[in-house]
Amino acid sequence: MKSFIRQLRKKLLENWKFLICIFLICILLLPMIYTIFYSLPSTDDFSVATNVSKSSLFSDSVRYANQRFFSWTGLWVYMFIETFINPLIHFPLESYGIGIEMIILFSLFVISLFVAINTAARKILGITEKTTIAVYFLAFLFVFLNTNIYSEIYYWFVGSSYMMAMTLGLITIALTIRFFYNNKPTKREMILLSVIGALACNFFQEAILPGMVYVILWGSFSIKERKPLWKKSIPFWIMLLSGVIAVAAPGNYARHTSFSSDVNLLKAFFDAMIISVKILKHMIQQPLVIALLIMGIYIGIRHTCKTSKLTRIYIISIFLSLATLVLNSFPIALGYAGAGYFPNRLYFVLDLVLLVGMLSSAICIGMYVKSIPAYEAFLKSEYVGISMAAFVFLLLYSTLVYGQNISKLPWSQTVVAMKDVKEIHDVWQECLIEIRDSEDSNVVVEIDKKYFDSPVLQLPRITGDAENWKNKATARLWGKESVVVLEKNE
Repeated sequence: MKSFIRQLRKKLLENWKFLICIFLICILLLPMIYTIFYSLPSTDDFSVATNVSKSSLFSDSVRYANQRFFSWTGLWVYMFIETFINPLIHFPLESYGIGIEMIILFSLFVISLFVAINTAARKILGITEKTTIAVYFLAFLFVFLNTNIYSEIYYWFVGSSYMMAMTLGLITIALTIRFFYNNKPTKREMILLSVIGALACNFFQEAILPGMVYVILWGSFSIKERKPLWKKSIPFWIMLLSGVIAVAAPGNYARHTSFSSDVNLLKAFFDAMIISVKILKHMIQQPLVIALLIMGIYIGIRHTCKTSKLTRIYIISIFLSLATLVLNSFPIALGYAGAGYFPNRLYFVLDLVLLVGMLSSAICIGMYVKSIPAYEAFLKSEYVGISMAAFVFLLLYSTLVYGQNISKLPWSQTVVAMKDVKEIHDVWQECLIEIRDSEDSNVVVEIDKKYFDSPVLQLPRITGDAENWKNKATARLWGKESVVVLEKNE
């Protein structure tokens, strides 16, 4: 026993820095996990669960996916998943099943993000120290969680399909890196990459990032071997085919015509450019993003990449930070027939894609600076780290991120919302139970006005208009003629 305690104490002392990083990551995620636990069913959740039975769940899920493929969207795989694991089908309203399911989906996303960052750090940058990787992961996660409050992603099941696709996309990126950096990848690795990649790329709005990473690595290694590595391109063609099937689906054209009567590819391209500029402007105006880019430059200086050819640096910088964003914006601009308002869930896609591209570019800039002989002596000293840390501190202090503006950060807003989410959840849960159990065919429920809004939760959004499609979807699910939720008179 004493020997075990000594060994445990020794491990703790050896890994105290890493354990502090893990503790900080948990603190960062705690308000997210707590608020996600009180997620509620919302809008499309009701529609997807209608006319679906547990006894015929698989066939009903296929039927729904087929219907949407021809009438609304080409994301067959995700339409199937939205039905097959819909929490309204699997859990009673009285339970916290939807919250638990959403926490699992969110956790899988965070894990996949860590796996992608860890794999890239170890295989591409040659960083093997786990504490260093944990610090970089913590910094990236903190910045990303402070770009926006993604209520349509983390707090809404149907909206979480975007998060599911991004999770698979991040796993695809990790598998792609391993596939190219392993000297002799096995057939099993190729099949796994092909399957996961095809599933990820079926969600074409998010397929560009893993596809671009694949193309860049394939091109780099083909140049290195001085011949096209056609065998290693097989998973990419399978991924591309999956994306093409999703894009060519009849449902995409039906969806577009509901917003616009014509399909103008040139206009969609210019709209995509406008969207990209908006997202880029949003990012560069955030001090935390600038601080992350400074960290990226530091990584490029301090850690040796396996390749330092300037052409590759420019390729990665240009494609990942700009071209990927524009390409991701194109189907969004085409689908919504313009560059005006589009849902919060789409910002999740574009923000993450741009942040990954900007960080990759910053690392490449650091590599480029490191290759300049005139700076070699200075960059080898500890002063470079101290100088960058001081600059980041001054940047954040001057913009009052650590002053009164800290309360405006999405993470801070989520922390503040922790005291109210349970009350809001319970009120709407009781409202939905009353609708479900009512013996009346025309149900009217009143709740206080203050519960019609939440800074983080995605609410059911049932209105006082019985003809509203959300009200109709709720009524159909529980076999009512009409459903109305009114603001209670004080």
